[in-house]
Amino acid sequence: MKTITCWDDLCPYGIEALTGESCGLSYRILCDVTTRGKSVLQKMLGITELVLAENWNRATEEEPHIGSVMLAPEILTPVAVFALLESGCTEAWSVERAGIVGIEPIDSPAEIEALKRHYAERLGRRFGYFGTAGDRNRHVMTGRVQ
Repeated sequence: MKTITCWDDLCPYGIEALTGESCGLSYRILCDVTTRGKSVLQKMLGITELVLAENWNRATEEEPHIGSVMLAPEILTPVAVFALLESGCTEAWSVERAGIVGIEPIDSPAEIEALKRHYAERLGRRFGYFGTAGDRNRHVMTGRVQ
């Protein structure tokens, strides 16, 4: 099981929150992203190429920051869902006052059932690539995915 409850929890997924001071509205959060983070954002937005602003920090040699983006606070939930699914989780659950919980392939059925019981009163929506073509559904008449 993995959990994302705040912006700092997105660092392992390639999205590093830097500051709220960069936004002229004092609303959005400036984030540097790695290649992995860019991939998560592209998947979440359903686009093939996200053009980023210049990055602010370098990060590490292994995972350098490749750009930056300003994100509204309300977008944390969808970013967290896609970060968990793209990292290999089979499902992501929204849980009131607990963020987004990712179910990993190594989690046993007993552990998953225990989590469901534990979060029963607060369990919101269940997300996963349950459609006909991953994150997009296949159009039945044409067979088109995108």
